[in-house]
Amino acid sequence: MKQMIFRGGLSHALRKQAWKFLLGYFPWDSTKEERTQLQKQKTDEYFRMKLQWKSVSEEQEKRNSRLRDYRSLIEKDVNRTDRTNKFYEGQDNPGLILLHDILMTYCMYDFDLGYVQGMSDLLSPLLFVMENEVDAFWCFASYMDQMHQNFEEQMQGMKTQLIQLSTLLRLLDSGFCNYLESQDSGYLYFCFRWLLIRFKREFSFLDILRLWEVMWTELPCKNFHLLLCCAILESEKQQIMEKHYGFNEILKHINELSMKIDVEDILCKAEAISLQMVKCKELPQAVCEILGLQSSEVTTPDSDIGEDENVGRASCPPPAFQSTSLPVLAASGARDDSPPQIPVSPSVSRLTPA
Repeated sequence: MKQMIFRGGLSHALRKQAWKFLLGYFPWDSTKEERTQLQKQKTDEYFRMKLQWKSVSEEQEKRNSRLRDYRSLIEKDVNRTDRTNKFYEGQDNPGLILLHDILMTYCMYDFDLGYVQGMSDLLSPLLFVMENEVDAFWCFASYMDQMHQNFEEQMQGMKTQLIQLSTLLRLLDSGFCNYLESQDSGYLYFCFRWLLIRFKREFSFLDILRLWEVMWTELPCKNFHLLLCCAILESEKQQIMEKHYGFNEILKHINELSMKIDVEDILCKAEAISLQMVKCKELPQAVCEILGLQSSEVTTPDSDIGEDENVGRASCPPPAFQSTSLPVLAASGARDDSPPQIPVSPSVSRLTPA
């Protein structure tokens, strides 16, 4: 199943059920009866949590600054999230009300984290697909289990991913890394938004549905999203270096890629990079750990299916690296309705689009 999803994605009609398995809301080995019972249990649990914030009086909320702050942030962000999508457009849209209520209920589910700007971006596609408040909440809670460290105050998850991305990029193209460092861009902060909300603002809404379900398969390796970053940077390397972009120009150029990236092209390139890793006889231990490889081997999407069963991206390009030791990558070919601000590292002033 995961191989098929990785190769060709899902038809929209199947997403409502399949995503529940991909995100861990439903166990893969569960029976229909077990899933029915689980949904009943989770429905009761959800509405108990929802009642907690719904029943807070104005006087009580005045004495609870954190809940007050969470509500204020949620109301601002909900009114700026995917408003061009018909599911959320217009005033008093039922989709907006559900988006608000789910995020408020998540604050009860995880009060320590509560709400952080950017979380509405992660919920929006889930609610769009599920079309059900309870299912969307539990899928969101499962997704947040994966993304939790991205939104914690210390942002350790973001720091770790930026270091891991730098490690991979240096292996693939040390020359490009050296150039970025010479332009005070070696920390790759311009990739911050990509990692924080998993490319949500870089691709069209429908492309994000496709991209996320591919990443949720965890094929062909762990942290495949980092290879997607490498693939995008590979595509932009030539222009960045030939035009001698500095820090500000690099940041502006990367931000302006939003809605201009071909999702299938980037998936193909990222898969090609993973295949190059397979051909490499000796990968650094750090890289093996980042990608979850053992003995320098990656789990390819087709490793347990025959050649005749391959579907989807049959036209993917061959790996760019042809030797068994990875050489340097060759170059290949604020308005009121603006998106909510994304929190950034203290070292970066602003990573949202101009």
